[in-house]
Amino acid sequence: MRKDVICWATELCLLAVLTTCAPYPISVSAPTRTPQPVPADALVIQNGTVIDGTGATPIPDGSVVILKNKIAAVGPAKDFLLAPETKVVDARGGTILPGIINSHVHEAGSALVRRFYFLQRGVTAVCDLGAPLTSMPQYKNHDAYGLAARGFLSGPIINVPLGYPGTEEFLYTVASPAEARHAVTDLVNRGADVIKIALEPWNWKLPWPMPEREAIPNLDPAEIKAIVEQAHAHGKLVRAHIGTAQVLDIALDSGIDVVEHVPLPNLEDIDFQAGSSSRDYAPLAPAYEAQLARMVKQRVVMVPTLDKIITWCEGYAVTDARKKLCRKYALSPVIRFLQLGGSVALGDDSGFMTRTWMPVREMQWLGTAGLTPMQVLQAGTQRAAQVCGHGDTLGTLEPGKLADVIVVSGNPLTDIEVMNHVTVVVIDGQIAFTTK
Repeated sequence: MRKDVICWATELCLLAVLTTCAPYPISVSAPTRTPQPVPADALVIQNGTVIDGTGATPIPDGSVVILKNKIAAVGPAKDFLLAPETKVVDARGGTILPGIINSHVHEAGSALVRRFYFLQRGVTAVCDLGAPLTSMPQYKNHDAYGLAARGFLSGPIINVPLGYPGTEEFLYTVASPAEARHAVTDLVNRGADVIKIALEPWNWKLPWPMPEREAIPNLDPAEIKAIVEQAHAHGKLVRAHIGTAQVLDIALDSGIDVVEHVPLPNLEDIDFQAGSSSRDYAPLAPAYEAQLARMVKQRVVMVPTLDKIITWCEGYAVTDARKKLCRKYALSPVIRFLQLGGSVALGDDSGFMTRTWMPVREMQWLGTAGLTPMQVLQAGTQRAAQVCGHGDTLGTLEPGKLADVIVVSGNPLTDIEVMNHVTVVVIDGQIAFTTK
C-alpha cells in the first residue's frame, strides 16, 4: 500500500520506511492537517500531478520530498511547509513519476550509453539479459561519464553448448545439473541481479508455414530445475527466453519466474480468421490457453517485447495481410494472458542496432494488448523493478525507496506519447537533467 504520509521526524524514521506513520487512502477525506515542515536540505519536486507507480489514484498538485537519495514523503503540496532554502524543482504542471525501467535490453554496459540513450530520456534503470562475463563489471559503474541509468544484468545466458543464442561470449555453457548450479553461483558472485536461461527449439517463428529447420539444443529439465533451485537459494529470479509454447511446460515445471518474449502458439493453435480486427485478436486453442492460465496461477510474469517481435516478423512480410498476421500472432497470446489475470513488465529488447530510448512504442503495444494507461506505467515502473530483482528499492514513489524520479510534460494517462517529453530526471536523489 502506498504510504501517503507527511512524516519524517528523523532520518532514522525514513530509513525504517516510516513505520510509525499511519497511512490513509487518498480517496477518503482526511482531517485537516497542519503543514509539516520540510527539512532545509531536502529536494522537493512540486507543481505537478503525482503518479506513484503503484496504480493508486494520482495526486493533483502533488509533491515528492527527497532526502539524500531516498523518497521521504509524497502527498498534496498543501501539506508541506518548505523552508526558504529548500531546493525546489518546478514540474510546471506536468506529471511526476518514478523513473521508467526497461527490463529487457542488450549491450548496455557502457555508462556512456546508459547516460545518453537511457537516463537522458527518462529511463533510470535497464536490465541487460545477455552480457558477456568480461563486460559484467561495467554495469555497476553509474558515473564514469556523469550520472547514468542503473545497470542491472544477468550476465551470459546459461545454456548447453550450441544452444541459443549460439554466440559463445553470450553463453555460459553447462553440461550437467552440477555445472548448472556452479554457473548460477559464479554469476551471482560476479554481480548478476537475475539469472537468464533460454529454451529455444528453433530461431524462426513466423505466422505462416515454413520449411522444417534443424533444431537447436536446449537445457534438459534436470538442468533447468538445478538452475532455478540455485538461483532461488541466492534470492535471484530466473528469467527464461521462450519463443514458442512447445517448451513452455518444461519451464513452468521447473519453477521459472519470468518469461521473456511471447511464448508463441503453434499455427494450428491460433485461429487467424476469426479475430476481432479492432484489437488484432485471434482465438486460441484450449490447450494453449491452459498453458497461459498455468503461467497466471504460478504468478509467472511476462515481458512480451512486442515491438521487437512484431517489427521482426513484419520484416519478412511482403504484404499488408501478412503484416496483420504478425500483429495477431504476437498480440493474441498477450491479450488472453492479461484477460486471465496475468502480469506483464515493460521491456523492449533494445540493443545497439535498435536503441529505443524511452520505450514508448512498447508502451503503445501494451495498451493495444489491453492494459490501461495506468497499468502501462505500472508495467514500466513497479513491475519492471520487480523482474529486475529490485522491487524492494525501486519502481514506486514511496517513502524509503531510492529517489529515481522523472517529470513529463503532459498527462500520460490521456496520451502515452507525452512520455517522450521528459523535462526533469532525478536519479539517486540527484538532478541529472532538467529543461528550462
